[in-house]
Amino acid sequence: MADSDEIKTARRALGRRLAQLRKAAGHTQHGFSRLVQYGRSTVANTETGHQHPDRAFWSRCDTVLQTGGALAAEYDHIADLGRRRRLSAIQGTTPRSRPAAPTHTSPDAPGADGGFVLWELEESIDARRMTLKSATDDDARLAYLEHEVRQAITDNERLTPTVLMARMRPLRAYVDQLMAGRQHPPQRARLYTAAAHLSGILSALALDLRAFRVAHAYAAEAFDLADAAEQPDVQAWARATQSLIAFYTGDYHDALAYAQDGLRRASASPHRLRLTINGEARALARLGDHYGVDRAVDRAFTMLPGQPPGGPVSASLALGPYCPVRTAANTATAYLALGRTAGVTDHLTTAITAFDAAALAGPRALSRLDLATAHLHTDNPDPEQAATLAAEALTLTADQRFESVHQRARQFLASAQPFARHPQLRHVADMLADRTQLDATTPPALPSPP
Repeated sequence: MADSDEIKTARRALGRRLAQLRKAAGHTQHGFSRLVQYGRSTVANTETGHQHPDRAFWSRCDTVLQTGGALAAEYDHIADLGRRRRLSAIQGTTPRSRPAAPTHTSPDAPGADGGFVLWELEESIDARRMTLKSATDDDARLAYLEHEVRQAITDNERLTPTVLMARMRPLRAYVDQLMAGRQHPPQRARLYTAAAHLSGILSALALDLRAFRVAHAYAAEAFDLADAAEQPDVQAWARATQSLIAFYTGDYHDALAYAQDGLRRASASPHRLRLTINGEARALARLGDHYGVDRAVDRAFTMLPGQPPGGPVSASLALGPYCPVRTAANTATAYLALGRTAGVTDHLTTAITAFDAAALAGPRALSRLDLATAHLHTDNPDPEQAATLAAEALTLTADQRFESVHQRARQFLASAQPFARHPQLRHVADMLADRTQLDATTPPALPSPP
């Protein structure tokens, strides 16, 4: 049975409505077709009324355009009209036109035949029910995203930044796709939390790849997402990440400000330890505040009794507690920046043992560079042992090329200026120059001996 003129007109009107909503949302037909996962020709033909896709198409359009199910509801109305016409043909009666299913039930809502509509169409009720049931799919997607984020945090100091960045970039596009959907409030909060963690990871990777402005942008986005999710714990984590980026880009006042703001938000969060020792103490050390560093270190070690001393080494971007080993290593870094070596060797020896056992290239290199610097600041400096440790550090991270390691190596070489004639220190300077591909106009890290 051929479609009636009324049904054809309704389908063309629905197609025009789709085109209007798509354009208002700023989508091209090609871009929109990718979002709804149908061909561009399907979108184009539907908008002109030449193609009549099934309900799944309209549901996807509602999701992308956030219409609240309006398009699928109109599709249901047209489908119902077609069913009633077919039934009328069988019964030999003439069906009357019927308006779209009302969005609420009321005895005062007149029907097309002058009667009253006391209930909605069954299809509309089923459509709402399916929207609720889609939460199961959303849970699966969110669980996948959260797993990938946790795995990336674990891999951050094990894989090269380039490899991990390539793995994370498609996830960022996936997050945007999910954000175009309509999740229930608890799922929406989970989505924003995972997105915040993802942007924080990307900021750390951008830092290691020396894309400093991109690193700052990702870190700021991480905090904005955490703020939108209204999750103080995630806000504290994002502030710790912003502090890390600011520290390695030389913005020590910003690094301190972000750490202190994170502490205000953290309350009883496990991120307080990381914010205190990795953020506050190291920034204060670079600003020359001896008293502030002592207070921060004391607070950090006061927080440690709740942490198992023999537990695993936490990740640098840990979503949970910061471990005692990293606390000791960051304490050493802060005190070395102030030129103080008392107790530093013990902290670093413990840290190196743990980092070696965990096979974490970045921390293994950074702790060796700090220990190398400590060997230069003792009453009996040992430049040969210092050079050996520095060379080990650069060898350990030959593939990763972490920016943090490069910076710490430059700081070590600056401390080694009084021993510039030592051949092994010259070798370390050459290794760093090869690694960072220093511009020919940049002066060497150590002056050439006369």
